[in-house]
Amino acid sequence: MKMLLRTASNRLATGLALMMLWTGSAAAGIHTWQINEVFSDATGQIQYIELQDVGTGGTEINIGNATVTSNTQSHTMANGTVAPPTNGRFYLIATPDFAALPGAPTPDEILPAGVVPFFATSGDTVGAAFDSYTFGAVPTDGVNALDRAGTTLVNTPTNYAGATGSVNAAPPPPTVPLSSWPAVVGMLAMIVGLGTTAFARRPAQSR
Repeated sequence: MKMLLRTASNRLATGLALMMLWTGSAAAGIHTWQINEVFSDATGQIQYIELQDVGTGGTEINIGNATVTSNTQSHTMANGTVAPPTNGRFYLIATPDFAALPGAPTPDEILPAGVVPFFATSGDTVGAAFDSYTFGAVPTDGVNALDRAGTTLVNTPTNYAGATGSVNAAPPPPTVPLSSWPAVVGMLAMIVGLGTTAFARRPAQSR
């Protein structure tokens, strides 16, 4: 009888210890982080995923160890824990080309080149920690992003330190190649010449 009681007591103690361990890991986990904003240029080389801790506990410090996924890519981060409190703060995951843009806040995690583009600009499902976000086509004008509600808005990437910014990844306007300038100049000269000839002939025809 004593043996049975001792065994039951040991099992109860083990169960309580496991429960406390699970509770502690959940409190200091990644459970309340959500995808808040996604951004891409037309090439998919300039992309970011902005996360936000929407909970109130402030102890979801393991975001730096989360795995982010799309329908075709996956990346597990290894930055470790962040300093609490985490509630209301952001975590910025981005491509190297985004990080190099003027006005871009420093990403908390830079995606390796092998998983870029990370998500499809035509629509995708992105997952991070315990959250996932399915969206349609994202703006690719280099200025606008897509938020959690599916609203198009000017990009405002923010990192965990609270640094925020706005980038312009719009393609530059087309330029005329230098090799084409002789042809352009020749065409302009011909137009001017024709106009001069027509103007010179008008008085003779009016007499």
